[in-house]
Amino acid sequence: MDEAVEAGEPVEEETYLELRDFTPVFVHRARSRDRTEVLAFLRNVTEESIELRFCSPMREEAVTEEVLGLADPRGRLSLVMETVGVLPRIVGTGEYVRYRGDPARAEVAFLVRDDFQGRGAGTLLLLELARRARAEGIRRFTAVVMPENVVMRDVFLHVGYPYSVVRDGPQWLIELDIGEPVPEPAPTARTRRASSLA
Repeated sequence: MDEAVEAGEPVEEETYLELRDFTPVFVHRARSRDRTEVLAFLRNVTEESIELRFCSPMREEAVTEEVLGLADPRGRLSLVMETVGVLPRIVGTGEYVRYRGDPARAEVAFLVRDDFQGRGAGTLLLLELARRARAEGIRRFTAVVMPENVVMRDVFLHVGYPYSVVRDGPQWLIELDIGEPVPEPAPTARTRRASSLA
């Protein structure tokens, strides 16, 4: 038996998926040891993409803390998507943060490398976040989206979950009902479990 499992460390889940162009990727919980890879990831994301994701300019260190889930680790799940290979690289991140006053709801967002946008990475991250959120009793996702962020908006509106949209000043609030898996077949996923060393 694995020593880490014997010691009572949490078992981490890695989900293997394919992008639309059949590029293999895997998704796992962000770990503190991923910091160097997260910084490399951010060097391949434009300032515009970061501003659209966070609805304001953000410093690299602050974004790194958000991606790793270190800013407020309670009630949140931060995932990273990596390519499969000898030198895997992060190509996307996603997270949900549970509402403290309503544990069945969480705010959700994701960020994808500019050269990987339009290849299905955001959709896969959203589906994986929803799958894991349902296991934690979360039934609704809320996303705050800038109207000019057409790529992120389209992912939320076309993933297949029932949704509602409310305009809140310059932003859109999109609410997804994730209580059931999407009715359309989702991309095939292979999942394996590996002991977490974080």
